[in-house]
Order: sequence, then structure tokens, then C-alpha cells
Amino acid sequence: MSSNISKRGALLDDTRQFVSLWDDDLSSAANLSLFNEENLLGLPSQSRAADVMMYALRPRFIDPGEDVVRALRILRDRSAAFSDACYYEASRADRLLAAFAEGPLVRWHEEGRLGVNADLAEQWVDELETAEEVPAWSPSLKRRVAQGLLATLRDFGRLEGSTKSPYKEIAGPGISDGGFAYVAYRLHQCGESSRGLLTTPVWKRWLLDSPRIDQQMHRLAAEGLVYYARAGSSLRIDWRVGSLVEVACAVA
Repeated sequence: MSSNISKRGALLDDTRQFVSLWDDDLSSAANLSLFNEENLLGLPSQSRAADVMMYALRPRFIDPGEDVVRALRILRDRSAAFSDACYYEASRADRLLAAFAEGPLVRWHEEGRLGVNADLAEQWVDELETAEEVPAWSPSLKRRVAQGLLATLRDFGRLEGSTKSPYKEIAGPGISDGGFAYVAYRLHQCGESSRGLLTTPVWKRWLLDSPRIDQQMHRLAAEGLVYYARAGSSLRIDWRVGSLVEVACAVA
């Protein structure tokens, strides 16, 4: 697990501009060069532009395959679905963010805690250090990591509160229909089985329990995206679309 979250965050505005300006007729390498050399995102410096491209946007949206950028471009005006899709890709690419959202945040919610602050997040990072799951970061870096986790989850809508407030409330369980469709298909692309699609810990990032996941799957079926049937221990999920772009078009 890395400390990247301390410097990069959600980057939703940058991502929206990134997918809008991406040229499908150019290779990924050519697009990356263009974004870096021309600083198409309008970042403060070329070095900052290169850093954001290489360590945030590339692992989130380029490395998984070209369909991700194209699908996000279709969803860019659907704010909730776009945010949920970007949250999935960001947490997929950043193990620390995923671990925090699936672990302590879920536990605190289940315990009835209404909100969190950087002190709590930093205590969790200390626990990871003790377990040797992260390097021995300096106190100042651990603080920045804790603050970065909270700020990123706030920007993705999983925490609520003003930018300046040290206290963030935990958002209730929920995901947009478009976001659920996007994430479900991405999991399918990554080889998740039908049963695994319902039980993966990924849904914990939105605090979804089994009944909510089942409800969302029925909505996908109602939209014609999947055939979904459960009877006792039997389960069948058949996708009726053949690409992530088709999913995005269906829910946009």
C-alpha cells in the first residue's frame, strides 16, 4: 500500500476534462504525451501534470483498457453515476483507499458512529504500520495520508462535510443505478463469478448489504442489462450487453 492518496485525491474535475479531451484515434502513449506536453488539464506546472497522469489517471483509467475512458465520457454528465464509476476505479487502483472504505469505515458505520476525523483515520494507519502492511511513515506523512483519505471519500460522496471542517459524517448506504451497473460490469470484466458478483467486498465501499445488492441487481434486470434469477441456492446472472460502453449508453 502506498501513500499516493495524500497527494492526489478524487480528481473528479480533472477526470471529467481528461475523458472529454482524450482522442480515441490516438494510441494511449500518444495521448499521454499530448496531455503531458500540452498540459491539457491546466495544472499548475508540467511536473504536476506528469505526476497526475502517471500516478493517478493512468492506473485508474488507462491501464484497465480503452473502454473505461469511453464509458466515462458517456457518463460525464450523469454526476452521481460518474462519481461512483470514478470511485470504483480509484479504489481499485489504490489499495489503501479500498482497505479504508471496506474496513474501518464499514465497522464505524455498523457501530453507529456518525462521523470520523483525521485522528481516527491516523489511528488506523498506525495499526497498519504495526502489522507491517505499510512502511514506517513519518508522523507528518501519516497525517497527510489520513487527511487525504477523508478528503477523497468526501469528494466521492462517501463522507459529508465542508472542506475546512475536520469532522466528516459517514454517508448512508447507497449507490446510483448507473454507478452500480458500471461497477457490476467492471467486476464481470475482471472475471468475477455470478455468486462472487453478489458477495464481493467491493460493495462495502458503498455500505451495501445483501438486500440492497439484490435490489440493485433486479433493477439491472428491469433495464434489460442482465438476466437475474435466484431460487434457494441457485443463482443465474447472464449479461445481455457485450461491453462497458453499452452499459454506459444504457444508463446514461
